[in-house]
Amino acid sequence: MTKKSAIDFDKLFLKGHKSYDTAIGDWWEGQASNGAHRKSHLAVAEHVADRLKRAGKQPRWLVDYGCGSGLFLTVLANRFPKARIVALDGSRKMLDRAAVRLALAGHDFGSVEPKDSFAARGPRVRLVKTPLPNFSLPAGKADAVIFLFPNLTPAPGDQKYYDKHGYKNRDDVKLCKVLARLREMDPEDETAKPDPEGMFDGLMTDRVISRNLRSLCKKGGACFKVDYANAHRDELSPLTHMRSLFVEGAMAEDWKGLKSEVFFRYVGNKFWRSQVILDVYHQTKDESDKTGGYFVSEFLAV
Repeated sequence: MTKKSAIDFDKLFLKGHKSYDTAIGDWWEGQASNGAHRKSHLAVAEHVADRLKRAGKQPRWLVDYGCGSGLFLTVLANRFPKARIVALDGSRKMLDRAAVRLALAGHDFGSVEPKDSFAARGPRVRLVKTPLPNFSLPAGKADAVIFLFPNLTPAPGDQKYYDKHGYKNRDDVKLCKVLARLREMDPEDETAKPDPEGMFDGLMTDRVISRNLRSLCKKGGACFKVDYANAHRDELSPLTHMRSLFVEGAMAEDWKGLKSEVFFRYVGNKFWRSQVILDVYHQTKDESDKTGGYFVSEFLAV
């Protein structure tokens, strides 16, 4: 196992979807298999099942977006024995490990080409190697999409793809530039230096991924996004909450005369305290990232 302190996350994440074929993949395997993550997998799967049951939905197709080495995927397959599951990931190393886990658990699974992700015939659990986001995947098929602990970063060569699928949207760019320039009013952090360019890129990149999540969902389908968090979503500052809604494609109302396309309707959120937040600390070394946990935000595709 690669030592955490020996990993240059900034450098390796420049490899984009291939970054998890490097030492980052080994690091993530160690993190995702610890007790805190295993508890989170069970909690999230049960939460998804409960929310879908309350909505009167019996999912036929589920998507595990960025399935990694299959730890959550296996839990999902156990919890939804009648659903077909499309597991998407860009790392061959991670998908090979997912295959081993699915085999040990006795699930019907196999690797399929992206175009056959939702084919009528095929294994119940489909492992699909693809860079993410991928807008050429079959659209409008999933009853629910789950994106667990997002940690996708585009490689420099991916920018043209992001440009095509979001950065060239004029309304998005106008609103995002304003959101990126605004600064939190925090008297306890007067030394904080704003980085509007970095903020703009981060917001736009995440919005493109949300657009891809929406393209996979059928109208009225559910999307569950599981994010690291220092506190409950209701405790976010107004600015952070507005940025989150923009990223998620769930900003239903115009803001300061600016508007953006709506992909989802925000339904609600649940927060768990958990040591999974240490994933973030290992990358940032920021003491504030030692406390918190994760929350699940739920959306409906419009």
